[in-house]
Amino acid sequence: MEYRYDPLGRRTHKILWRYGEKDPETIRFDWQGLQLAGEQSAREPDHYVQYVYTEGSYEPLARVDSVFDDCEIYWYHTELNGLPERVTDADGQTVWRGQFSTWGKTERELSVPQWQVPQNLRFQGQYLDRESGLHYNLFRYYDPVAGRYTQMDPIGLLGGINTYGYVPDPLTWIDPLGLALQGVDFSGSPDLFPKSPGKKNIVEITMQGSRDRDFTEAYKQAGITKAEAHGYTWHHVDDFDPSTGKTTMQLVKTSAHEATFPHKGSVSQFEKHFGVKYGSQEAIIVSHSKGWLRGRIPKSLRVSCRL
Repeated sequence: MEYRYDPLGRRTHKILWRYGEKDPETIRFDWQGLQLAGEQSAREPDHYVQYVYTEGSYEPLARVDSVFDDCEIYWYHTELNGLPERVTDADGQTVWRGQFSTWGKTERELSVPQWQVPQNLRFQGQYLDRESGLHYNLFRYYDPVAGRYTQMDPIGLLGGINTYGYVPDPLTWIDPLGLALQGVDFSGSPDLFPKSPGKKNIVEITMQGSRDRDFTEAYKQAGITKAEAHGYTWHHVDDFDPSTGKTTMQLVKTSAHEATFPHKGSVSQFEKHFGVKYGSQEAIIVSHSKGWLRGRIPKSLRVSCRL
């Protein structure tokens, strides 16, 4: 087999030599930005498959199979993480169904005989290469058996110590480009602190200028003590509003949080917007000057009235 790529790293052709066949099969891939838009085999030049995605994501919505001027539209039904579970035709009849392991390995697959082009879309941004069993993930190849990439992260240790890792939880996390985690948001994740009456695991606070002060405020809003949350830590979601100082905090397992390092949340957004290091005296002064600070004001910020 031979793979060819364009200057942006997108795979444009796949050439397959099969045992007992004189000539190879060449499959051409078309792209719209960094999304796979369609494919066509040189063996069936009149048959073209086009992919349509949910707006603003890599989750497949529909597949359009065209032969000359005739076309059939098929609809994807996906799991929470965007992994196709089944495909139906215009009449609602199932034409393809798949069962997968937690990390995306195909365990069972059923399709109607008339489908000439297999359903190869897997996790968001991934395309199954049946000749190798690997998933093409744009900038890397993913092994669904191991649940890891076959190449290390292109940015090395800057992407974290686990340079071959996919994501911490494939049920709620995605990596459509094979480069970085998308949406460090634990909403709906089993890694959240268990909720109970009067106790929350997701709260909104105004940023205090330091992580310790943020955590204190978050615990207060959540109705949880630090002792109760042993093994958990607060995660800053990347939704900082510089006009109000508000951000969302999620109480998650420390191990799950650390598995996402490095990531950029509202702390990075605060630092970028105000040009100060979070946790420094300058950052706390910013929060104080904006009226966001809660609790005791640091001694250095108190105004003395003694003459």
